[in-house]
Amino acid sequence: MIRRPEDHSDHLAQGELADEEQAERLESVDREGHLRRRDFLTRTATLAGAAGMAGLLPAETLVAEAAKRARKPFPKPRDLPIDTFVVLMMENRSFDHYFGWHPRADSRNTGLTYPSLDGTQQIPTRHLTPDFQGCDFRDPDHGWKGGRHQFNGGKMDGFYSGNEDGTGSDEFALGYYLKEDLGFLPSAADAFTLYDRYFCSIMASTYPNRHYQLGAQNGGQKSNLFPPQTEQTTGFQWETILDRAQARGLSVAYYVSDLPFPALYGQRGLAWVRPVTQFYEDAAAGTLPQVCFVDPPFRDGGGGDGLSADEHPHGDIRLGQAFMSDVAHAFIASPQYARGALFIDYDEWGGFFDHVVPRHVPDDLENRADLAEDWSLTGFRVPAVAVSPYARGGRVSYMTCTHESILKLISYRYGLGYLNKRHRYASNVGRSFKFKRRPNLEPPALPDPAAIAATPCSAGGSARPARPKQHDLVELETSGLLDRLGYEVQAPSFERLFRYPDRVRKAFADGRRQ
Repeated sequence: MIRRPEDHSDHLAQGELADEEQAERLESVDREGHLRRRDFLTRTATLAGAAGMAGLLPAETLVAEAAKRARKPFPKPRDLPIDTFVVLMMENRSFDHYFGWHPRADSRNTGLTYPSLDGTQQIPTRHLTPDFQGCDFRDPDHGWKGGRHQFNGGKMDGFYSGNEDGTGSDEFALGYYLKEDLGFLPSAADAFTLYDRYFCSIMASTYPNRHYQLGAQNGGQKSNLFPPQTEQTTGFQWETILDRAQARGLSVAYYVSDLPFPALYGQRGLAWVRPVTQFYEDAAAGTLPQVCFVDPPFRDGGGGDGLSADEHPHGDIRLGQAFMSDVAHAFIASPQYARGALFIDYDEWGGFFDHVVPRHVPDDLENRADLAEDWSLTGFRVPAVAVSPYARGGRVSYMTCTHESILKLISYRYGLGYLNKRHRYASNVGRSFKFKRRPNLEPPALPDPAAIAATPCSAGGSARPARPKQHDLVELETSGLLDRLGYEVQAPSFERLFRYPDRVRKAFADGRRQ
């Protein structure tokens, strides 16, 4: 329960609007954004049962109480009307970077500044459109050390410099997109449920977070590491949700567009792999496995022919939005949509700014005394949307989630138990769903944007010497690991990636002519 103002004097000064001078400055910088923020705080205070205190209590206090009050009775596992779980994990975007415009979420994008490395300048955030790739900028630092520099003990002010020597980021990390810039995800959020407290699992890069999404751990890795040479055919041995599900007789699959992340689990991981074209076929036929994951194409992250659709810089995010749309539309049109849930999330924040402080959560490698060795600290917020008949209505959920929150729902539904401490104590994302209400099974009217790609960085799209960033997953192929496992990567093509390849081919050609 929110305490009365006289009992909350320690928090009053923390309220965003309590400092009149600061509020006046923010209003002068961005009046519309300031008014939107006031409306959000007022609305959240009302939900939290603290009407009239919106300008006094910190947003974090209001959001936490609103989330607590929003909790509803939860069905028993056998009564949970979801049989099919799908997870589509995209790449490297923060919540404020994509949703800083959202009026009902704890979001900010304008009126924020970040210090230069020497502290002599304050660099403002900026709208990136019409730049959908960022070829003229660095790929923002999003590693273990860089993330902790950006976190800066909770000050959240290191995004511009990126890391300690200032080589990891630049003004691209302070860029943001608006609703109209993103072809699909905002519309999905408006139709279903958006999470504004969804933190990536670990303040580190791609591999660690994708491991947590599968197994609620990453083997104590701080970066994108391969299994030891002697174990590459067997791969990493910790248990994943797919192992646990298979052991209990459930059907599983991991649909890939090109590079198979499950190869890091050796032959057992490759046994889960299916091509993404089969996802479209399985969805249409109503034969999707009970637990499945979908990956976008990684192979061309920033160079080559521009077919990367994972949204990792410097790929064109419009292509990623089109791929996301194809996966979501295939799921919504599937007979399994009526008893299914698709989660769209991002592996990590990609070095882009965000204003909400990450969390500490229980973890087997918890070490709060030494942040440099602490796996209990989550990463920054990432965009996340649940697509399900039980998540309809354009709601914003304030519950705190990590990648394991999805695993918690799956394990609850099927009685799979817990993989580890992180999994056991994670929130259950299903508690944000509305199971007591009769579901609306009518497909919502969502856009289906055609894939558009600008000139790839490596082909001269940059105004200065291009710095194409190949995705770290490319090393699966270039290292020879996939050859040793006997896996052949199929070359990316419109036919292998999209539901309507002819339409995409035309849009892609039109984009090249612009």
